[in-house]
Amino acid sequence: MSPPGRPKGECPRLAGRRAAPGVHQRRGVRAVSILSTPLRRAVAWLAFTLACAGAHAADAPVPLPADAASAPTAGVAASAPAEGASAPLADDRPRTATVPVPGSTQTVEIPAPVNAGSPPTVPVADSVPGGDRRERVQISDPYIELHTFAGRGYPVFYVAGRGEWISIELRHTDWYKVRTASGKVGWVTRQQLQSTLAESGLPNEFGDVKYDDYLARRVELGAGYGRFHRESMIKFWVSYRVSDTLSFESTLGQVQGVFSGTTLWHVNLQAEPWSDQRFSPFMGIGIGMFKNIPNQSLVSFQPTNARLADAIIGARYHLTDRFMVRADYAIYTAFVSDQRSLEYRAATAGLSFFF
Repeated sequence: MSPPGRPKGECPRLAGRRAAPGVHQRRGVRAVSILSTPLRRAVAWLAFTLACAGAHAADAPVPLPADAASAPTAGVAASAPAEGASAPLADDRPRTATVPVPGSTQTVEIPAPVNAGSPPTVPVADSVPGGDRRERVQISDPYIELHTFAGRGYPVFYVAGRGEWISIELRHTDWYKVRTASGKVGWVTRQQLQSTLAESGLPNEFGDVKYDDYLARRVELGAGYGRFHRESMIKFWVSYRVSDTLSFESTLGQVQGVFSGTTLWHVNLQAEPWSDQRFSPFMGIGIGMFKNIPNQSLVSFQPTNARLADAIIGARYHLTDRFMVRADYAIYTAFVSDQRSLEYRAATAGLSFFF
């Protein structure tokens, strides 16, 4: 049922547009109907329908074009700066864009853009973290083989070809740890590096052992043979360098004579003033123990245990690789009792190995 004052079936949106009653009469205009009643009703209904459709269309949202719908959200996209203009500073704050979804609203987090002014740091192939420069060589052979570790028993996992540059990082005896330009790290033999070229284009020289290794030696193991008071003597020694000129040495000796056998050991402090030379003299003093056991066939069979003091002088010579020859002359004093001591002289020569 229509409210009072509104014709039956009138569109609500046209209610406000309907003229007040009596307006035409007040203006002296009289509506004259020239149409029949059914036709007049049909025309009125058509006009009513078109007016309602137009009113609804005016209030409906206008759809965006296809190009506008695919464009980024305003405030997120940034246009490229003109040529010669400075680029805008990147905003590191997180930004969001609202994406319309039928029936709901979804919020999407857009991360801050990457600052183009801070390129990633690329490691330099021929430098180490401390800033020291590595030695780089170029392969001149058809290839070299990289092992997983120092030793022929370890498998080959990569083959570097001719013309490739490699950096030498570490040396372990006759094996070298190298890094290729592509980042492969492995171990190669000294023989493989002998045919490489330096950065100057000249052939490299890799000796059996660098002279610096001889100068930096710490531990020495050796054995020798000689004479101890006209009897045959063998001895073994191990020494450790605490500085460039001082070292501690422990010696174990065995003397087998005709009438008795002697075992002795002593610890010495040695001085080596010219340790940076291939021929290096040394001297030392020490203390130890002396034990003599006569043959049981002798009538006066009585073992002798005594404290021992010694003084030694000798020389070393670096042969090659990690080997040295050594010769020394020592004077031993065995304190048999408080009133009696025995003195012995010994000369030995031997071979030692250092690392």
